[in-house]
Amino acid sequence: MIDLHIHTNHSDGSESVKNVLKKAEEVGLSYISITDHETCNAYKELEKIDIQQYYSGKIIPGIELKNYYQDRVIDILAYNIDIEKFNCYLEEKYKDKTHRKLEIKNLKHFYQQAKEYGLVVDPIETLKWNPDKDWGSVVFYQEIKKHPENEKKVPKDLWESFGNFKKDYVYNRDNLFFLDKKDDYPSPKETIEQIHKAGGMAFLAHVHEYKWVENEIEYIKQLLKDSDLDGVECYYSNFTQEQTEELIDFCMRNELYISGGTDFHGTNRKGVEVGTGRGNLTIPENILQSWGRKKKIFVSSTMAKG
Repeated sequence: MIDLHIHTNHSDGSESVKNVLKKAEEVGLSYISITDHETCNAYKELEKIDIQQYYSGKIIPGIELKNYYQDRVIDILAYNIDIEKFNCYLEEKYKDKTHRKLEIKNLKHFYQQAKEYGLVVDPIETLKWNPDKDWGSVVFYQEIKKHPENEKKVPKDLWESFGNFKKDYVYNRDNLFFLDKKDDYPSPKETIEQIHKAGGMAFLAHVHEYKWVENEIEYIKQLLKDSDLDGVECYYSNFTQEQTEELIDFCMRNELYISGGTDFHGTNRKGVEVGTGRGNLTIPENILQSWGRKKKIFVSSTMAKG
């Protein structure tokens, strides 16, 4: 079994790198990849420890990157990247795009739009939230729901669920709360070009989680036309077996690589465990066979000296 989509406390996960390694060892994973958002800092930490004290399997270097595509934010998973080369790109592209800065900006945007709606909200400076971990859209939605008088001031579907708010308002250019993030994140085309320059492979992450997508296969086809995508994350904690099988079939017929992961975040995503997802996920090691010689293994300097 393998797990190629894991987050640590270097991004929005709750667990330390060492704890992730221990968990991978406990469930007997042969391969893992730590794929923190927009940072390779977990690999800097791995350089300083003896990995085999905690985990006897192999580690494929990885990262998860936000991209802006068709008015939406999607995620691209990169594997096999040269960490040092890719860090140069991250420093250039994302140094001013930290989670904190972007979410503070987003929350201010929503507050400005709230004035247009005439909504009742507490002063922004009084809100209790953590810009390093929390999402501005979630914080804002909780704030407008806290005031019952707002129900009559917003569309019924917006009030009904955060999912509706995000899908039909935050990501809909025709609605007031639309959040244009084209200046925040690169396009998949640009990102994938940089991944390839760093010797890596690019995979579309958790396509069935993008609720605005009406036909996932057609969506992937369009992304393939617009970028040099290498593969698709076919195994995922929230996918049904039918969804997984459909994605695998598409990849095999179109000579795309297959990946899979739990998207483990520790206590920040309850119910999802390393290696097993929500308890029934099994990602076979043999999907890596198609990667062939492209599969690279991270080796820490500590291990190399041993």
